[in-house]
Amino acid sequence: MKSYSNMKVYPKNWETSKKSVLKNWIVRYIFIDPKGVEQEATFKGMNHIKDHALRVQETKRLIEDEIYMLERGYNPKTKEYNDNSGLNLVNPSTLFLTACNICIESKDCVETTRTDMENSMKHITKYATKLGLHMKQIKDITKGDIKQLLLYMKNDKHSNYRINKTKSHLSACFTFFTELDIFQVNFVRGISKLPHESAKKEIIRTQEDWNKFHSIQHMNLNVYMFLYIFLFSGCRFEEMAKVKKEDVELEKSIFWIHLLKGGKHTRAMRAINLNSFKYWKIIYDRAKPGQYLFSHNQLPNDVPVKANSLYDLSAKYLRKAGLKITGYALKYSYLNLVANVYGIATAKELAGHTNEKTTKIYAVDYEMQQVEKNKNIDICI
Repeated sequence: MKSYSNMKVYPKNWETSKKSVLKNWIVRYIFIDPKGVEQEATFKGMNHIKDHALRVQETKRLIEDEIYMLERGYNPKTKEYNDNSGLNLVNPSTLFLTACNICIESKDCVETTRTDMENSMKHITKYATKLGLHMKQIKDITKGDIKQLLLYMKNDKHSNYRINKTKSHLSACFTFFTELDIFQVNFVRGISKLPHESAKKEIIRTQEDWNKFHSIQHMNLNVYMFLYIFLFSGCRFEEMAKVKKEDVELEKSIFWIHLLKGGKHTRAMRAINLNSFKYWKIIYDRAKPGQYLFSHNQLPNDVPVKANSLYDLSAKYLRKAGLKITGYALKYSYLNLVANVYGIATAKELAGHTNEKTTKIYAVDYEMQQVEKNKNIDICI
């Protein structure tokens, strides 16, 4: 059954009147969604062309493109392709954007990673459409296509960070396609990253700022207890959101978190710092068996809270306290202190990092501290 009506261009004299280029053109049609509901759909994309004959030509091409996509399950309202089989499957003939979306949907990752990849897909969709890649089957996508997409982003003044992030997410998709034998190698890895230097991370360094942090206890004690626990945990919000009462062993001053890295689920032990122990005990004693410790209102509950909610709430109260930092800046602040006092190896173990290079991203003052220490090396020769 045909899922769309005939496409009509407005103004109606678009093909015959040269003066019509002074107006904005628009294509309208009726789209029938998978539930059988009729909805009006529209699109443009030709109005930047001022020559009448060229605009007519481009409009016809856009209509052909729209029909091509509609006949392959494209939904103009969701901007996605309907999977008529009921299964999310990728084969060499799957359209490029559809294949990427299926990869992201099926990827076993934490919530924030999936959200980040979905944000990148907005850019990928925009520039793939501009380049006509949205009509290419995945098997026909080349390294040059992906490079052109990234160059288009560069020309549109996207930051090197955003372009590199988009490339990284595309590479993750093409690893998936390579594992399906659609490609022999992941050629996206061979595309060079653009130079990017991260901005200096704002963290808590002074006693004045630590006093501001402690002032949160007078605003919302539950939030303060959670932030205090999070500060000394070395964990991520995703990991803290999933901690249940059974994951805590107060008598041993340890708790367990669930990690998801590289598509693998693991359970890892973390220390309950002596400074935060009293707050762990308060929350633990409030919780019933099976409850998540840090749920809505930072209280135990049967239903877990989303990591983004913890992130947003943390930022809100840190701003109220006069600190221009995010919740994750607390992790940076703590690991920075640990690295400076106990060394980078201890900070690495505390954070559960696999290499010191990652830990040094958090320990923002570590290299400077090492240089300062090296100035006092006293060797007489």
